Amino acid sequence: MLRITNFIMLIIFLSITSAWATIPMETIAKLKNTKEVFISSFSKNEQKRIKEKFQDQNQNTKIKNILYSTIQNYLDQEDAQCELRFIAQLSKNLKESGINVSLENLQDTFKMLRVTNAIDDIFYDILIGLSTDQEEFGELKLNKRRSKTGLKAKKLLEKNDVAELFSGFSVWPDESDRCVYQEFIYIKNKIKNKHNIASDKKRHFKLLLKEAYRQNIFNLETYNKLEYLRTKSFVTKRNFWLRDYFKIIFNAKDKMKPINSNYVVRNIEEEDSFTSERIRRFSRMTRRKVLFKKYDETQIILLAQIIQRASKRMGADPDTKSGRPVISQEFSTINENGERENYVEQIELDPQSQFNLARRLLRKEMVETQMMETFVGLQITYEDLVTAAFETGYITFEDLEYVVKYDDLWNPTTSPFEKIVGFSFNVAGVGSIFLPPPWNITATIALGVVEGLILNTRKNGAENDNPATFIE
Repeated sequence: MLRITNFIMLIIFLSITSAWATIPMETIAKLKNTKEVFISSFSKNEQKRIKEKFQDQNQNTKIKNILYSTIQNYLDQEDAQCELRFIAQLSKNLKESGINVSLENLQDTFKMLRVTNAIDDIFYDILIGLSTDQEEFGELKLNKRRSKTGLKAKKLLEKNDVAELFSGFSVWPDESDRCVYQEFIYIKNKIKNKHNIASDKKRHFKLLLKEAYRQNIFNLETYNKLEYLRTKSFVTKRNFWLRDYFKIIFNAKDKMKPINSNYVVRNIEEEDSFTSERIRRFSRMTRRKVLFKKYDETQIILLAQIIQRASKRMGADPDTKSGRPVISQEFSTINENGERENYVEQIELDPQSQFNLARRLLRKEMVETQMMETFVGLQITYEDLVTAAFETGYITFEDLEYVVKYDDLWNPTTSPFEKIVGFSFNVAGVGSIFLPPPWNITATIALGVVEGLILNTRKNGAENDNPATFIE
């Protein structure tokens, strides 16, 4: 099995940095959007409106600094990092600075932060959800009568201890030692159906919630808040927690940027949009959002390291000088005198074979990584590798763009789709063209983007190999 280099050092590093200490402001500034080319969370017309509303650049900078300092203080706290407490503190700090914090204006403020790239789409979505919940909790109408226990509820009660299940809300969490969201999710994950199997059906939660109120486990206000969380809160649609987002940003984002990388983003809106494109036409999920949903900071770096090692094998890593791979084999032959003679044959791989070897080892590492305990239940894709390498800074916007444009060198009149497909066949070895020196990280990216997006019906990539090369 190939060695996963630096894995132990990586775990040690992340175990240290994942426990929040005082975070300097230059680290907090990593929240600035440098990865998403366009905004997927709201329309272009809305973006235009926000730009017209927030034309005072000094005021915009002031708001950004308030956000960043609030996050810094939030992470420095030793108690539970509750998200509703964070949004409450942010609203308080903005209000004390003379900012209108009505829900409409507060959410417009978050849109301004996104439009000015002070934050990305992922953080923007979190802020919108938190501010909505904060507002709704303050305006709930207390309207509910205690009802009798129905037959369906009685069957559920046989498998669920309501008093124990809802004990976390006998007193409403203080958002300091105990968090509302975590207590709510705990209940959701503990509910069992009549067959004593974990249930995620909303009607089961509804029945048990009514029964808990009927048994006076909590008051009417708590009942209405829990009912809101059950039916309307964005927390039921969340893919990860705010603290998980911060861990990825501060522990993985741009952590693998090559020392010799000199690509400078002058206008992010003109860069390649691979990672910020929606995975489906009517979906709000982008490739970057999928990455944050599926993986934590440790996993993202491990995925990026697969691309990094493949780049080194291809001679593409900007910080590494790589020699040409050599196959060495020793022979022991009996001569006419009955004596054994030893000799060694060494075969230096041609560039195409070097490329193919790197590709095969990349596939092998994907399989081995998939088998690691930390990736249990996850399906690693080529797109995940590319997006992880981009998130960690190992590859740049230029590398992503090169994948699509490379075939212009050979077929300048073909359509964009034909360019990608043609490029994929050339790189895969069906044609005779392969990436010439000087080698580029984009050669590695091509393995992921092309095979993952265009040739997704080819399960293992073996059909793409060229039998004319030394190593297919």
